[in-house]
Order: sequence, then C-alpha cells, then structure tokens
Amino acid sequence: MSQIDRSNMIPDPQQPSRHTGGVQSPRPIAPAHSQQHGPANASQRPNQRQYQQHQQYQQRPAHGAAPKQGPSHARTANNRGPADKRTNKSSKSGGKTALFVVLGLVAIVYIVGVVAFSQVAYPNTTIAGVDISLSNASSAATKVNSAWKHYKLTVSGDDFSWTYQPESDEPIVDGEAAAKEIINHNEAFIWPVRLVESLSGKTKTTATSNEVDLDQDVDLSMLSDTFDQKKFEKDLGAAIDEFNEGRSGTFEANSSYDEQAGKFTVEKARSNEKLNREHVIKYAELELASLAESVDLSKLGNDAYEPLNGTLTDDQIQAACDAANNFLGVNVTLKLNGEDAGKVDGSSVLQWISFADPANPTLDTSQISNWAAELANGFNTVGSTRWWTRADGKQCAVEGGDFGWSIDSSSLAKQVEDAINNKQTGEIEIKYPQKADTFTAKGEPDWKAYIDVDLSEQHARYYDESGNIVWEANFISGKPGEDATPEGVWQINSNDGGSTLIGAKDPETGKPKYESPVSYWMPFEGNMIGFHDATWQNDKSFDNAESYKWCGSHGCINLRLADAKALHDCIKVGLCVVVHS
Repeated sequence: MSQIDRSNMIPDPQQPSRHTGGVQSPRPIAPAHSQQHGPANASQRPNQRQYQQHQQYQQRPAHGAAPKQGPSHARTANNRGPADKRTNKSSKSGGKTALFVVLGLVAIVYIVGVVAFSQVAYPNTTIAGVDISLSNASSAATKVNSAWKHYKLTVSGDDFSWTYQPESDEPIVDGEAAAKEIINHNEAFIWPVRLVESLSGKTKTTATSNEVDLDQDVDLSMLSDTFDQKKFEKDLGAAIDEFNEGRSGTFEANSSYDEQAGKFTVEKARSNEKLNREHVIKYAELELASLAESVDLSKLGNDAYEPLNGTLTDDQIQAACDAANNFLGVNVTLKLNGEDAGKVDGSSVLQWISFADPANPTLDTSQISNWAAELANGFNTVGSTRWWTRADGKQCAVEGGDFGWSIDSSSLAKQVEDAINNKQTGEIEIKYPQKADTFTAKGEPDWKAYIDVDLSEQHARYYDESGNIVWEANFISGKPGEDATPEGVWQINSNDGGSTLIGAKDPETGKPKYESPVSYWMPFEGNMIGFHDATWQNDKSFDNAESYKWCGSHGCINLRLADAKALHDCIKVGLCVVVHS
C-alpha cells in the first residue's frame, strides 16, 4: 500500500463537531506500512483502534512535522501487565489444592489401616502353627481350634532335644484368647511399619529377642484348662535329668581336651556342664505361654547350664585351659639303643595334668613317675625269662642272670618332666645303666653272639651273630646242690688270662678250702663263676655227661686246657653267656 498523506486527514478545527456535546473523534487513519500486522490487527476492536488513532493525533506536531518518538509501550519480562499476575495466582492455587487432596487420601488410608489392624492380625501371623493372617479374633479362634492338634513345642540346643505335643482330645489352645492377645499387640498406630515387617517374614506368637528374662511371671492364659502344667514340667524335667546323667558337672582335664584341635578349649570343657533344670523349664513355659513352636536354649546363654564346679566362669575356664595348654608343646620320640621305644606328646601329657585346683592346673609328677616305672619295667630284661630256638632247632628257655636292659625309672621320669617343661621336640635317648645287644620285645632274646652252655648236655657252643658255631667243647659243671652252676643270662666280665682260684675259708682251719691256679680265667657271674681250664680233671670225664655228678666243680665250667685257650683267644668282655638246662 502507498503512503497516504496524513495531513489531508486532519480535521479542521474550525468545523463544528457533528456529535452533540463534544468534539468529533477523528476518523481512523491507515496505519503506516511498518505497523501493518496482518489479519490479527484487522480484528482489533473499534474503540481500541480509535484510541490508538487519537493518541497519534495528539502526538503529531503542527505543520505536518514528523512526530517525535514516544516511549515504547511494549511489555518486558520484568514489567508484566495485570493479565500475567492473574495467571500466576491461579497456578499456585491449583497446586495447593492438589497437595491437600493427596494428604487427605493418605490420612484416610492411614485411619482405615489403624481401624483395620486394631481388629485383624497382620499377614503371615501364626498361632500354634495355624495361619491367621488378616483374621479377626473370632475367625482366628475357629481356625486354631479346628487345627490345634498340629501344635507342638520343641526344646533344643547343644545336643539336647525334647518335643511336647498335646495328647488330649480337647484343644489346649484357647484360640480366641490367643488371637485377642496377638491383635492387642498389633501397635496399630504404626501399622505401616509392622505391615512391612510381617510381609518380610512370618510373625510368630513370641517376640524374637536375644535375651530371655527368667524373672518374669509365666502367663498361661492363652491355654485352655485341658493343659496339664505339672505333667509338662515332669516330662521335660525327666528329659533334662537323662541328658545330665552323662555329664559330671565338673571341670576335668580329659573332658576339656579337644582331640581335633589338639588343645584344651572352653567349648570342650563346657561339654561337661549340666542343664539347669529350673531355668530350662521356666524358659519353655514362657515360650509355651505365647504358643511358640520352638525353644532355642542358646538364647539362655550361661543361664541354660549349671556352672562347672559351681564357681568357675568362662574367663576362669579359659585361663585354666591356657595354663594346661602350656604343658602340651612337647613332642618327643623315646629311643632305646637307636630303636623307637615310645612317644611323649600332648595326648600323653594330658593324663598327667592335675586339676585339683581347677583354676591352676599343674603337672602331677607322681603320675609321671608311675608311668616311667611301668615303661621301664617293659624295657628291663635283666633276670627276666627269655624263650628262643637254638640254631640246631632246640627249644630253650632261661630265667635269671645279670645280662640285659636295665632302665632307671626315676631318671626316665626326670627326662620326661624336663622335656615337657621345655616344650622339647625331636628325640630323647633313654638313659640306662646297662644295656643288652639289641632291643626286642620282652621275653625274646636280646643278645646277638653268645655262648650257649647246655647243662643237660654238658656241652657249650659259641654262636656268632649269624648263628654259626665259632667254638664248642664238652665241659664239667658244678656238682648238684650248693655247688650247682647257676642258670641265667650272663656276660663275660674279664679275659685276662691266668689266675688262682681261691675257695671259701674252712671254718675249722681258717684257710681256703682250695687254691687252684689256672691258665685261663673267664668269669661271667661276677668274679666267682666262670670258664677256666681244669688240668686236674680226668680227661675221660669231659666226655661223660654224667661225670659232673661225682667230680663236678664248685660251680665253674671246667674245660680241657686246649679248649680253654681256644675260647680265650676268640671272645671279648661283654659277650653274652646263656646257661640253661
């Protein structure tokens, strides 16, 4: 559109208005090209357009000069008009209304929950094993009374177990009383919390707690008159008494030693504790009062048992176990001439620990001495009977003599005590004042090479370690009676060659009964009885096995000179000599 000359459109002030009572409003003027906005502006109301034209007219200068730029009427973000204020207020009012509605609904749900859970049980609630979820007292009673036979109470802990199950044909459970008791403890005002708890796990009739108050009274009001309390206590008491029969109730060394752990432990020591009859029955009745289905004795802690010896606490038992364990560090193997002869370790020592004062265990040295004497007796062979089979097959037996093992039991006991106190490990060579050639079982020959002196045959044989005969000869032994050659297992005490044998003094003359010089003297019983040459004997007598009866010696083994020399040349001091018949 072309620009229109606005000066022609200005009314003449000299012309009177056509409207009565006032100045005629100017006619609408066409907007400048820059102010055209299309259809939206075309729909502007007339009075608004006239108002704008009037404002333009008032602001136009005389003589057609260009109008001055007036202040902009455009609204900014920080200069909102009345319409914007009305919109903001309306939005806030709507938000508050929605919040009040939500709060109202929550309040209604909460109140409904309070009312509901004041009258019904929570989900997963049981009485005597019967599910009464969301049931009121009346309906819960119906369920419980119809299924009361399913109820049983198990008391258990530490290998003890006893179950109570009613035998009566009438229910022992007062279902309505039990249900009311549970619902009364619903804590309805915090029902959302309790509801979450019940949905996460079954709600029992007893509160779960790690502590048991045995001082509280037992309230059996939820049980009916058919419940026989005396019988309940009698039966449970009998089970407790039977359990206690195998327990001494005292702190004992053997019963405190744990073989798997290899030491004394409080847990093992307490295995001797007796159940506290009164406490267990009281706890069982407390749980029965609320119709629990199980009684866990571990919740009673120390109250479940009678104290060991009536006085010891767990700390005192621990201190005693620690003291006893100090004796268990020993682990030694006993050696006898290089051969294993026994072992001393913790299992051995625990038998020698005395708990006469339960809190202060000590080593019982008298028991160690007894043990050492018994062990030594099993090793000692001096004078004991030996059985063996000679190389030629003859079965032989002999008793007596001074050859063999000799163990000093007191010395052995001292060795073991020192090993225990020092927690010694390794090997200990048993001390002995005398030894044999080899360590064998008692009763077996403990020699290797030996001279076999057979009195019944009047013949002697020297066997080497392999059983081969090194030397042999006939002999003449002592006369029967007081001069008989002593039997037994002996050993050569010297081999120095010639000597003079002197007999006992004659009481009438005061002189020795005989003085016999010999070229070879080889004693085996002290320095009184031995092998020697006897040149005064008739040579033929050596070949007669009966000659000892009339020309026998004073106990020695008489040999021909050549035989005595041959024996002297092949033996050493310590060689075993076995004299038998």
